[in-house]
Amino acid sequence: MKVPPALHLALLLPLLVFCSIYSHVAAESAGSPPRVRESFDADWLFLKHDAKGAEAMDYDHSTWRTLNLPHDWSIEGPFDANNVSKAQGGYLPCGIGWYRKVFKTPAGVSGKKVFVEFDGIYMNGEVWINGHRLGKRPYGYTGVQYDLTPHLDPNGDNILSVRVDNSLQQSTRWYTGSGIYRHVWLTITDKLHVAHWGTQVSTPEITPERAKVSIRTTIRNEYKQEKSIHVIQSVIDSEGSKVASQGDKLNLASGKEQIINQQFSVAKPALWSPDSPNMYTVVTELRDGNTIIDRYESPLGFRTIVIDAKQGLIVNGKNTIMKGVCNHHDLGPLGAALWDQALERRLRMLKEMGCNAIRTAHNPSCPELLDFCNRMGFLVINETFDEWRRGWFFEDGTLVSSKNNKGKASKGYHLYFDKWAEKDLIDHIRRDRNNPCVVMWSVGNEVPEAQKYGELETVKWLQDLCHKHDPTRLVTVGCNFTIGANKTGFLQLLDVVGYNGGGNSCYEYENDKKKFPDRLMYASEVPHTLQTRGEYRTNGKFRIRKYQPTPLVKKEVFPETNPWYESSYDNAGVRITGRDSWRLTKNLPYFFGEFRWTGFDYIGESGGWPRVIGNFGIIDICNFPKDTYYFYQSQWTEKPMVHMLPHWTMPGKEGTIVPVWCYTNCDSVELFLNGKSLGVRTFTKEHDMHMQWLVPYAPGELKAVATKDGKVVATTTKRTAGSVAQISLDADKTVFNLKGKDLSYITVRLQDKDGNFCPKANNWMTLSVKGPGRIIATGNGDPLSHESFQSRSVRAFNGMALAIVAPTGEEGEIVVTARPIARTWGEPVKVTISAK
Repeated sequence: MKVPPALHLALLLPLLVFCSIYSHVAAESAGSPPRVRESFDADWLFLKHDAKGAEAMDYDHSTWRTLNLPHDWSIEGPFDANNVSKAQGGYLPCGIGWYRKVFKTPAGVSGKKVFVEFDGIYMNGEVWINGHRLGKRPYGYTGVQYDLTPHLDPNGDNILSVRVDNSLQQSTRWYTGSGIYRHVWLTITDKLHVAHWGTQVSTPEITPERAKVSIRTTIRNEYKQEKSIHVIQSVIDSEGSKVASQGDKLNLASGKEQIINQQFSVAKPALWSPDSPNMYTVVTELRDGNTIIDRYESPLGFRTIVIDAKQGLIVNGKNTIMKGVCNHHDLGPLGAALWDQALERRLRMLKEMGCNAIRTAHNPSCPELLDFCNRMGFLVINETFDEWRRGWFFEDGTLVSSKNNKGKASKGYHLYFDKWAEKDLIDHIRRDRNNPCVVMWSVGNEVPEAQKYGELETVKWLQDLCHKHDPTRLVTVGCNFTIGANKTGFLQLLDVVGYNGGGNSCYEYENDKKKFPDRLMYASEVPHTLQTRGEYRTNGKFRIRKYQPTPLVKKEVFPETNPWYESSYDNAGVRITGRDSWRLTKNLPYFFGEFRWTGFDYIGESGGWPRVIGNFGIIDICNFPKDTYYFYQSQWTEKPMVHMLPHWTMPGKEGTIVPVWCYTNCDSVELFLNGKSLGVRTFTKEHDMHMQWLVPYAPGELKAVATKDGKVVATTTKRTAGSVAQISLDADKTVFNLKGKDLSYITVRLQDKDGNFCPKANNWMTLSVKGPGRIIATGNGDPLSHESFQSRSVRAFNGMALAIVAPTGEEGEIVVTARPIARTWGEPVKVTISAK
């Protein structure tokens, strides 16, 4: 498929097809909703090792642990240098586990279809119902649905059994978690129903006055006779009003599946964009006379996309730069287990930073991520694979493709690629193609096939599959060593070329544009900067020494910094700083965005014991922002802000020259030390993205005052702290809604007697809960910490720690108490959360 340099994409794309639990009046009056989709997460049994015959109905599970899903057993630890997951998996355990759920057949399902859907099992999820094997899915990131209907006992107990095998390591290059780590759903439909992921919605034309809507619906008839029905499509706006409707008659033979194409228009559509994420809903109803026999919902949004070889990305006629991050799927101390509110909280932090784009590195995300991105306004590059067949090999100091199919991870996806890649990719597209947030499909990341000794047939095949199953979107791959990939012709085959930093590809943008003027280009994984919250060096450290930044001062100011920690001055990383990368991205008009590695620290890919965390994030695993977070906020937002670094508690460094930096989106900043002005700074050619003062350290108050248009609009202050004397607790949520799965993130800060934050404190505390609540995780963000995330004792790291609290389901007051372990400092401190 030949794709021109500028491809106009006019899309109306919903999220994962959400199926309504409520019904039309006619169906309700009959006492049976047309379709039921309900959570199947509660009351599972779990065994953390293999068990022969555990799929059998009569297997004794009386000693198994009871829990609710989603669940990740790896995060329960312990950390151990001998765990087979090694550095890639954060030195956490893997292995084999079993889950079982005992349930009654729901009332009123006689003559209906009953399905179970798993959004994600990592990995090799094998499923049985009442001893009957339903199937096995190796890839841990694609969802799967099974038909329970033929095997259900209408009167007695049913037992759903799931064996999870994550024992072969390493299966990826990062922490995966183990278990049924995403949601499970039970769906009940009529025998005539919309198929699983059965709608495909697009808008071939959008104008301010009218949008044309095209809907392809796959419908299945599992009755023994032909059925004649009406297929009604309705578009509902965010206020609940019907704005368009179309109905057509369909005759469907017994046992057949058929696609019906319908088109109609919506007047004056409200457009979807990162700034205004206006959403609609497509409601598909199947009617037999006056009875609604199925009702299926597809969230949607109207937007136009142009990717132009000269102008870059244009959304709804407006030039747009993707201000993006790559993220792995773990949620820090919660592990891989999905908590919707924890994921939403992370996205909210990124939005407040000015981020408008997400790359799902390097696998299909949970459906909830795309739902949040639709509603919050994030553009998404939706990635399916990290690995195809080949692995890496060094030849004369250059990375090339292996000549055999050894894969990138020793026990990785290459073992399953030939059998499963087509189905995994198609299922991923069918699940996600109706999301307005999704801009491109990414079918690979840093695949060795792109290099010398590689092959080109696989990328052509995967790209053709994407075009076939979603002709409205372009296809990309995140590519490293682009010099080699240009020579093989791999990059010339792609719709859009994603530049990862590896092989110094981040320095090849302008050279490649001269050689390939029609190429569509963006940074799929740049920059790779490292930073540890609250740690600094004035002499930075880059993995590739020739790109190492110049020391900020002649003599290292922070020689005490642990060599496993990284500097927060934007002078630690691999090959390019955050400032240099963003300068390139914003100044090249054809280059339409960058996705930094990463938004959040993540478990695994640690670089070796004793470090267990990938320290690339601009937010640590406890959701505490690092200094670099504020660099991006200064570049990506307009609300006046100023951030200053480093901290100002440095006993023994009196008189030492300390570089003081400010990130701001204001015109100028004046710095004061103990009330005395140290001068006003504005942006210069040398310091065009930060302001710097060289300040002889003296204890006291350091204050930055930012002005815009001659007015003071933002200030920030740091004060020298004394000895730790007290604990401060701050809960981000003090009222739980028991109808949802609420969480409260409680930030623990250590302070001196005057309330000043102690930026280097590492004291231990115990945490306890009274009332209808529980602590589900603790942490401190230290990349070297091996304490359990389930521990009730927690050590502060650079003055901070975290407790995550959830309700148990009853109403009442939840009291969380933090106590110093050594009673030589501080008193117990409490925070109260109401569960209603």
